[in-house]
Amino acid sequence: MKNADERKDSVEHPQMMSRRALGGFVLSLPLLSAVPALAQTDQAATSILRSLAPHDRAPGRSSGGGSGGGVVVRRVAPVPRRVHPRGYGSDVVIDLTRRVEVTVFFDNDSAALRPGAEATLLRLALALRDPILLDQRFLIAGHTSRDGDYDYNVDLSHDRAAAVRDWLVSYGEISPGRLVAHGFGPDMLRNPRSPYSPVNRRVEVIAITG
Repeated sequence: MKNADERKDSVEHPQMMSRRALGGFVLSLPLLSAVPALAQTDQAATSILRSLAPHDRAPGRSSGGGSGGGVVVRRVAPVPRRVHPRGYGSDVVIDLTRRVEVTVFFDNDSAALRPGAEATLLRLALALRDPILLDQRFLIAGHTSRDGDYDYNVDLSHDRAAAVRDWLVSYGEISPGRLVAHGFGPDMLRNPRSPYSPVNRRVEVIAITG
């Protein structure tokens, strides 16, 4: 059964994608190996970096007043949640205080990334390659609204999460061991009071802490 989550504005579900499926993205994307992995040089990447940084460190200012390279304490208590990702051998523990939404779009009723996604994913890759995050693992989480068939939504959200993961591995030069895809479907609504709202359709990156 198809669901209304599959409209053009939906953003929550990845599927394993080959280089051929990703098509023209690779042609227009600059080689990340030629770009320093210093997310602090890009404002959007810095915002991602701050959202995902461990609680005992985050990008800040050095004692000499320069930007980047500094470490500041994030006084935020972790909010752990245990998850069993599909196809993964064991449970993982994620920290819901260390997450960021990825604004990418997919074709209708599809896990194919739409043109334009590369700009957002490039900034995400830069943040994940920053020294502050190099030793960290992350859950790529797909979400839907409650509109439509539950099992279909879970499958689609997983496939879209996997599409983002595969892009980051293939073109973002992120080690596959650092990324785990999982589809929550409608189980983790952003707005529980409006479970059918499009705002619940999204892809997030969440820190794995255990």
